[in-house]
Amino acid sequence: MKVRILILLLMVPCSLFAEESTYELVLAGKSCKEQVGRQQIDCEYRIGKSLHIFIAGIGMPDTAITFMKADFDGDYYGSVGVLHGCVVVKPGKKSGTNHKDDFEPGGFGDYAFVSPKNGKVYRNWEECKAAY
Repeated sequence: MKVRILILLLMVPCSLFAEESTYELVLAGKSCKEQVGRQQIDCEYRIGKSLHIFIAGIGMPDTAITFMKADFDGDYYGSVGVLHGCVVVKPGKKSGTNHKDDFEPGGFGDYAFVSPKNGKVYRNWEECKAAY
């Protein structure tokens, strides 16, 4: 019986067990375009079903961060960290992950950080803050 279970598990693709991190999802949902004639780069980030972020004028003094869609009770939501100035993407309640510490003060989970200075995605706020 144990041998049959082992064989069945080996036949299941490993991708079914792999869970994409928030960082990987943000990278996959990133799309940037240059505004021709204005020398301005704008980036969109679509993460899951609940989060859509638009950053206009990447790296400019008047960069604007717009939350086109965000739902704390959805699969992903975002905030802006005042200390580092980066957009923080966090798994929401419907993300399918168990991140109960994310909803508690000081809780750190599977986050991603987006720099409005260069549009890049980082795994931690320290790297995002240092971006140039």
